[in-house]
Amino acid sequence: MFRTVTVYKGERITVRQNWMVVTGEDGERSIPIEDLYSVVIDNQQTVLTVPAISQLTSAGVHILVCNEKHLPETLILPQTVHYRPLGVIRKQIALPDDVRDLIWDRIVRRKILNQAAVLSLCGGEREKVNRLVELSNEVADGDAGNREGIAARLFFRGLYGVTFVRMYDDAVNAALNYGYTVIRSAVAKTLAAYGYNCVLGLHHINESNFFNLADDMMEPLRPAVDMWVSDNSEDLVDGLTKAQKNELAALVNTVVLFDGKKMRMRNAIDKYVSTLTTAITELSPKKLKIPEIIRQDIYNDTDD
Repeated sequence: MFRTVTVYKGERITVRQNWMVVTGEDGERSIPIEDLYSVVIDNQQTVLTVPAISQLTSAGVHILVCNEKHLPETLILPQTVHYRPLGVIRKQIALPDDVRDLIWDRIVRRKILNQAAVLSLCGGEREKVNRLVELSNEVADGDAGNREGIAARLFFRGLYGVTFVRMYDDAVNAALNYGYTVIRSAVAKTLAAYGYNCVLGLHHINESNFFNLADDMMEPLRPAVDMWVSDNSEDLVDGLTKAQKNELAALVNTVVLFDGKKMRMRNAIDKYVSTLTTAITELSPKKLKIPEIIRQDIYNDTDD
């Protein structure tokens, strides 16, 4: 299984042949680069050498650097994976508005259905679960009716209580932000590997956001983070522990359902982006297939 490694105590990250070497007060730790999916650096004193960045990203590893609040802030992505990125970007730019809207509708519907599944799995009220399913069926015309926003309010209050406020400065929101950033980085890396320019979003169009397309594509995957936070809410008090950060960083290895098959989220993201390419190339939104959120402990037989 590909690993996400978090560096807390390491003072220097270098490479030696095909190994990433973390040197700190406890000595050296070496990890085969071929085993890595991502590296999270959660130490403001860590020195990351240029050869290490080059060799890691050449192997397809992306690097997340945390800020002084221990939240992922900087993302270093591999940029030389796809062999014809210009052709992909031209198709992004030329995508007709009606096709773009239909693709976005599919993304929003699956996000809401994943929210409904998570709320049900976490013991939420059946009435609210049913309403979420209804809202998913009401999405149309590029979600002109903002069913996504209506569903989000219903979902969060159903999952975390009526007093929950998104983006409030508390441990629950810190966990959500951490988990979302990890998922976003995995989606951004995969999009880059397929030649996409993440600035060109389907729905997100913030001119100062380098990751509009990643923000679009990650939406149906957010409920995986929401479920982890709900499952661990009683232990989220003052801030995130190292163990909790490790679990959030490892969510890319959680099990989801993609096109009827159980697989790791990181593999499903790859297939998800691949179907986006098909949908854009053939101007056929129905070709887009999106991961479904399930309980990992229910589905143990997966691909790796």
